[in-house]
Amino acid sequence: MVQTNEKWWDVAKMLQYVDSQQEFQNYHTHLDKYTSWESFNMWHPTRNMLFWARFYMYSAMFKFHYKIPANFTFLKPGLETKFALEEAEKSGAKTYFMGPELDQKSWGRLIHETRMNVPHYIYKRLAYQGNVFWNFEREETYQKLSNSEPSQFAEKVLDQNLINWYIQSMDIFFPKFKRIFVDQKDEDLFTMIDRCPEQKIVVVVNQWHMEGIEHNWAHRYGQLPRSVHFPEGVNPIGDMNLRNGLF
Repeated sequence: MVQTNEKWWDVAKMLQYVDSQQEFQNYHTHLDKYTSWESFNMWHPTRNMLFWARFYMYSAMFKFHYKIPANFTFLKPGLETKFALEEAEKSGAKTYFMGPELDQKSWGRLIHETRMNVPHYIYKRLAYQGNVFWNFEREETYQKLSNSEPSQFAEKVLDQNLINWYIQSMDIFFPKFKRIFVDQKDEDLFTMIDRCPEQKIVVVVNQWHMEGIEHNWAHRYGQLPRSVHFPEGVNPIGDMNLRNGLF
């Protein structure tokens, strides 16, 4: 995960006796300087203002839609990263840092994405307004967020089904964010993993990247990902929806 250097040793000493997510969050201000991004200049000064206006408006709609509390800092590293690095240090494994979630490449894609717009979100909200099941799932997710601490939500509520629900929801209401933060980020992470020269590797990534990385891996090496794996094969007759076909 993290390449060995003097900066990391300073962080390791600072976090040596931290053993809970609540304690770990107190050091986020110190960890931010290791995941900071460089400033950028637009080719035209007015383009800079348009980008920030469009980005903050789109982000405001994102926060309004999912109602994620302010203390849910899901872009910052979790305690599992510290434990993984400590185990790597004990075993003498070589570690690499694959970059923060919002890295320079993602910022560059956001800068050149001019299709982030609020009317698309409003249109989709109106289109899905009459979907009873969708509205029920959304309200249920709101309640889980409001009744949980970040660590509780991540460990006990945020399972694979809910992660897929968030990803599919982003694809409907915020397709540009989903393409940049999920699809293209999955490809970037898989490329770095695939180029790793080591024979045995352990990768620590955010949960919403796991299925995308697995699909890229399976596609590259001619395998089937777990989500579409049929150990007994597919019966073209027995698995056919005959009632729907007769209708």
